[in-house]
Amino acid sequence: MTDPAVVALAQALATAPSEEELGELARAEAEAGRTGRLRAAVALLRAAAAGEEAGVPAPDPTTLFHVGRLVRRDEVLEALYEADLRAAPPDTGALDEVGADLARGTWQEVDELDRALGEVSTDWRVERMPVVDRSILRLALWELRHRPELPVGVVISEAVRLAKAYSTGRSGAFVNGVLGRLASGRGTG
Repeated sequence: MTDPAVVALAQALATAPSEEELGELARAEAEAGRTGRLRAAVALLRAAAAGEEAGVPAPDPTTLFHVGRLVRRDEVLEALYEADLRAAPPDTGALDEVGADLARGTWQEVDELDRALGEVSTDWRVERMPVVDRSILRLALWELRHRPELPVGVVISEAVRLAKAYSTGRSGAFVNGVLGRLASGRGTG
């Protein structure tokens, strides 16, 4: 049986009147440490859109795209984390097209990204960083380099959110500091 709070969140996401409202719902979940609940709600909406019985109405394609964007980086982080542990390219089968491009692009440049991270990470060699932090930093740096349409603040904010949600209590500050140093040159090292 699906958690009623997840169903309620899925319904709120599906009926949000704007992208700003979607963003506010996602931020509230992240700040409350309920990233897992957000991902479960998005999974329900995806299941409903695929015609499965999910207990929520199927969202229209545009809404589904916007809702999926809320957890895309979380899903890409998971793929990159697993790839790092396996020392093999990320499995992108469960990602949408944009997410798969993010994961593949990040992985293809991992050596170059690690060099740039190593240059600004004082007292931390990249290979000694926690795998989650390393994966977050790689993804964010790749976005800084290849997605100039994204404001630097958005990239850093999302990376810090991921660090707070999936890593240690001090990881948010660490990720923020490293990315702040990289962003001063838009991460183009």
